[in-house]
Amino acid sequence: MNFKPDEKNIRSLLKSGCQFVIPRFQREYSWDKKNYQEFFVDMMNNLIVSNGKISDDQYFLGTMLFIGNFAEKPDKPIEVVDGQQRLTTITILFSALSDRFREMGEDTLSKQLFNYIMTADDNGTDVRVLQSRSSYPYFLYFIQDREKKVVEEPSSEEENCIKETYEYFWQQTSEDMLKKVLKKRIGEDTVKTFSHADILKALRDQVLDCTFISIAAVDKDQANRIFAILNAKGKRLVYIDLIKNKIFEELRDGVIGTFAEECWGEIKSILNTGDETVGLATFFRHYWISKYQRCNATALYDNFIKIINKNESVYQQFLEDLRLNARNYMKIVNPKREDYNNRKEYFWLIQSLNAMNKTFNIVQTRIALLALYDVKEREIISSDQFKKAVLAMENFHFAFTAICSLRTNNLESIYSRFAIALRKSTDKSETSAIVQRKLIEPLDKLYPSYDLFAIRFKELLFVKRDSPLNIKTKYAIYKLNSHFGDKEAFEDDGSIEHILPETTEGHALNIGNLILLEGKINSDAGNRCYADKIPFYEQSKYPWVAKFINSNPKWNDEMIDKRATKLATIYYKAILEKDLPVDIGINIETIV
Repeated sequence: MNFKPDEKNIRSLLKSGCQFVIPRFQREYSWDKKNYQEFFVDMMNNLIVSNGKISDDQYFLGTMLFIGNFAEKPDKPIEVVDGQQRLTTITILFSALSDRFREMGEDTLSKQLFNYIMTADDNGTDVRVLQSRSSYPYFLYFIQDREKKVVEEPSSEEENCIKETYEYFWQQTSEDMLKKVLKKRIGEDTVKTFSHADILKALRDQVLDCTFISIAAVDKDQANRIFAILNAKGKRLVYIDLIKNKIFEELRDGVIGTFAEECWGEIKSILNTGDETVGLATFFRHYWISKYQRCNATALYDNFIKIINKNESVYQQFLEDLRLNARNYMKIVNPKREDYNNRKEYFWLIQSLNAMNKTFNIVQTRIALLALYDVKEREIISSDQFKKAVLAMENFHFAFTAICSLRTNNLESIYSRFAIALRKSTDKSETSAIVQRKLIEPLDKLYPSYDLFAIRFKELLFVKRDSPLNIKTKYAIYKLNSHFGDKEAFEDDGSIEHILPETTEGHALNIGNLILLEGKINSDAGNRCYADKIPFYEQSKYPWVAKFINSNPKWNDEMIDKRATKLATIYYKAILEKDLPVDIGINIETIV
């Protein structure tokens, strides 16, 4: 196995022009206060004073392992196999430092530092230097947006950890706190000679000049082998290793031993295919709490011992079921039309799964979806009930998670109870009752009110350049277009149109000024005024566009807010199918 370790520093990594991707199968950002406090203290303690100046000194960060060599500036992103906790922490610290410079009026220093967080490609498009899928889009909004235009509350343990780390760094980088720390080492008189900006710049350079050993693997297999070697000594077994060992103690001889090895290897291979790969531990926990009992990761091994009898045939059946569920899990994570023989009646399902996975970045739903796939394969759920359950989760998470940014801590227990009950069902009648009682009704109790939904919905914006602001807005517009067109699947040739041009002053970016238009027609219409756009709109085959121009012979900035409210109303009533307040005073039949 040939690989070349190279000594690099953080500056060369962040300035390489590469994008570093943390795959979802890697563990989430989980450094607690002890970890990030130790890192910050080390950086501060490494600062030195010489000839009346404060500067940085050498510091070694250890080893980092990547798939791809950032020194060679490859065309595709670099995957981070080992080093994601350190790189995420550095990114959070730089975000806090950039905000400090900005607060002080040092805007140039703020922007220059932020270039280590967000860069641009050859076309001038913003590119995140570090891309984390598990914390997206929160990490993007809170850490990687210098303007911090989108304010969202953390909705997961990882997001809380990101916020707490940032707040710690923000607090510690105030002038009083920095000088308090330095006084203990170099004395008050010396510290007085340094400005706040001097100390912040020295801290910045200290991090940038940190060295590490960079190891570049050519592919995932080589990376995994290198990672195993690097972590072989003293590596603590995790629950999935203990469970595997328990199974293989029983299934170890002859044909059955060969079966166990091949089946386990196949499960890992299944989880490692497709656009998004999944760690075995992540999948196993979702499978377990979807079928047996909800528990945290540390209790999984004990639960396995209690629930799964130590028996050759039982273990064999368990592995076979695990393999079957792994296949279904990857259909959920990486939905493709080919999985359903390109049958149009399943296009809605691929669309819905993509929305939950990519648009809303929700993983808890996989627990429920695994059980739904199980009863579907056993033919004890009707197509209508299957669809009802999937769409209920999609619509709920659009309102609850994407729009209102509410906390999702108790959803895992809802999905687990539903999934376990569903798998125990024996016929379609029982299954239908479980869908209603264990899924629909618990989610209904958590639904945001119309008032909250409408307030947040009306804040949706869309800009032509690539922006995190666009993700939810684009989904909402496509969903509305499907509603007005009375069809399920999104249009393949659609693009978001600003009715008043995006360049117009006012709030032309707001969802009240948006509609879906065929891409070519949108391009042809350009930035004309509304009156001049109407002939182009008349060429559209989308029913929503025809209804809009028939109802709006004129269009101006003052009409945008009212339409945004109306779109929120029809979305809540017609798409989410939730009751409106009795005194709302809006006739949804007239909304376009």
